[in-house]
Amino acid sequence: MKNLVLLILSSLFCSGDVLYFNDGNNIRGEIIESNSTHVVVKRKDDFQLFRIPLKLLTKDNQAYVKNNFAPGHENLPKFKKPLSDQDLIKNSRYIDQLIENKLRSYNQRPNKEINDSSFSRRAYLKIIGRTPSYKEVNSFIENRDKNKRTKLIDDLLASEGYNSHWFNFWADILRLKDRLTNRISGIPYKNYVKQFISENRPYDKWVREMLSSSGPVWKKGSEGVGYFARDAGMPLDNMANTVRIFLGTSLECAQCHDHPFDRWTQKEFYEMAAFTSGSTNLRRKGVDNLNQFNKLVREEQKRLEEAGEPQKVPQVRNASRSIQDILQAGLDQPGSGKINLPKDYQYDNAKPNESLLGKTLFGREIELAKGTGSRELYANWLASEKNPRFTSVIVNRLWKEVFGLALIEPIDNMFDETMATDPVLQLHLEKVMVALNFDIKEFLRILYNTKTFQRQSVSRDIVPRDEKDTVMPVGVEWVIAGPNVEKQSLNAVPFFYQGPILQRMSGEQLWDSLVSLNFKDIDSRRLQPKNSGYQDFERFSSMTGEELLEELFSRINKTEKPKTNQKFGDPINIDCPIKPGRAIDPTLLALNENGETLAFCCKSCVEKFNSQKKQQDKNNFVKDRNSVRASELSSPAPVGHIVREFGGSDREQIENSNTDPSTTQVLNLINGFIETKVINNKNSEIVKLIKEQKTLDNKIKVGFKSILNRKPSIAELKLFKDALINKKDIYKEIIWALVNSHEYIFIK
Repeated sequence: MKNLVLLILSSLFCSGDVLYFNDGNNIRGEIIESNSTHVVVKRKDDFQLFRIPLKLLTKDNQAYVKNNFAPGHENLPKFKKPLSDQDLIKNSRYIDQLIENKLRSYNQRPNKEINDSSFSRRAYLKIIGRTPSYKEVNSFIENRDKNKRTKLIDDLLASEGYNSHWFNFWADILRLKDRLTNRISGIPYKNYVKQFISENRPYDKWVREMLSSSGPVWKKGSEGVGYFARDAGMPLDNMANTVRIFLGTSLECAQCHDHPFDRWTQKEFYEMAAFTSGSTNLRRKGVDNLNQFNKLVREEQKRLEEAGEPQKVPQVRNASRSIQDILQAGLDQPGSGKINLPKDYQYDNAKPNESLLGKTLFGREIELAKGTGSRELYANWLASEKNPRFTSVIVNRLWKEVFGLALIEPIDNMFDETMATDPVLQLHLEKVMVALNFDIKEFLRILYNTKTFQRQSVSRDIVPRDEKDTVMPVGVEWVIAGPNVEKQSLNAVPFFYQGPILQRMSGEQLWDSLVSLNFKDIDSRRLQPKNSGYQDFERFSSMTGEELLEELFSRINKTEKPKTNQKFGDPINIDCPIKPGRAIDPTLLALNENGETLAFCCKSCVEKFNSQKKQQDKNNFVKDRNSVRASELSSPAPVGHIVREFGGSDREQIENSNTDPSTTQVLNLINGFIETKVINNKNSEIVKLIKEQKTLDNKIKVGFKSILNRKPSIAELKLFKDALINKKDIYKEIIWALVNSHEYIFIK
């Protein structure tokens, strides 16, 4: 019944006919523009303009205006980045002030501040996705600098660990996979997302580039087409996913019929899908050498059939596909802005199979222009500060990652009447994001430096407002203060971020934390990258059809082409890189790590360069998959792996990870990875560290600080000492007990 009422109200609002005031009056007309405080309405009867304070409208109408018209971000000037220490604290404290004002209005108080050991553990897990080492904890606790928390946050944000952890965040949202389809590799797209994170590119520019990208999958600079390859052959699903990810709105139902609980119609869904129609057909056209190659392959298959060797045809076909997939996978379609309705379309607002032009759901309308692809126009509309939902969604995603609960929940199912739990805070965060030019790392820096992030976590249950029998503002969550379920309504208090919510580690955080017990350089350890497709694409692109056929035969015979057959380009250097000042010999060539051609003065310099490059490759990469972070594993992690056992996503749905407990998790920790790869590993860092301690007290203290990142209490120290008397392999007992404790799995 509630959803039906909301649907009726939404249909009235979206028509622009009527806006309702708190005093019961209304105005009929069209909304012309809005900002953070006012809305301009053109009255229907006489076309007169009225500038109306938003606070005079009903809550539902205020939400409708905010969620459908360009937001007001005019009150904050652009920030100079990076923020100075003074500006950083000023912005962080203002957020604290807004939170404390909200709590005060409900007679609530923020939680107490956590100590240094708890802060270091929380900061490491939240910012770089793993627990700190014994040395890292000690270094922070012993630091007497009064600004050490801010400096630690800055160091972590600038680390490789940040890139690794936040890749997991985006991989879950974007459903990243090593193989996007049977024929299209996901490696270039993964590299593209990792590059966005490591370079900290502005979020809005990255989204615009990704949604308008064109070109080959394996060509550097156009890997963003992997976004569309992820939904290859499913353009309607791709549009629905895009709107959920970046605009926080669920349109899936409107693919097949008018949305039953929202105002979107099937026609409106197709009008949106018109902008990207054809963009998931990931096969490039007009590749001349590939066309010639395909013709030669067909002739070779025919020759084998006629020669009585049909068993070799599959070999030729499979080998040819590996070449075709490198050259042909890509996106050429810029978007026509047109689409046809289904042939069985049943509503009376259009005809079956009728051709529609692209039209936006909300915000400003796009005018299709000649010479510009509709995908680019659509990308510019979507990833704009003027889009009423774009900034709201990214702000909520980041807020939830830091504090455990978004200001708008669920984060990707916004309605016209959706309001944040704290609208004032929500609007301010949006203004900050725009003032930062969508700098995600700087935005996170502000959040991490708030006192709110540094307060004790809320360990009691959080339940939705509508599960309570007390009427409260829309969107408010509740904290259950007592264990008696029947008396929840008596003990419930509204939750307005008294502190971050107590959370279990994600599968990736747990894996990275366990691996860090073995290796001290975990953030820099890499597996050999699967990037040969880049070089293959460049090489294949310069080949004729006949040369590609020779490549095919080489692959069938499993013989490598000699390095002398490598195609070198013009040298990029004038002086010898080994002996600076000496002129190069243009015939003595080698390729650097970027595939660029270098020339040398003599053969010994070429040999020395190749030897150094080989040694560098050996030093930079590892072979053991149990020694690298989750971001280096296959995507998704294999079934049965710790990451998956502890809720890691299968990457089939948007944000498909979870932190739900299970029996298999307990079994995995009791006698799985910890047993086989940590306590029985003589080279493990934690094992060596505990074993080298001379006294039992120190062994226990080092174990606590390495695993739980704090000192043991007096009672805990006594309990462990009593239990470990006359025990062999004391280090094993300590590690096993602490990793299997409830405390270890939680981010306090």
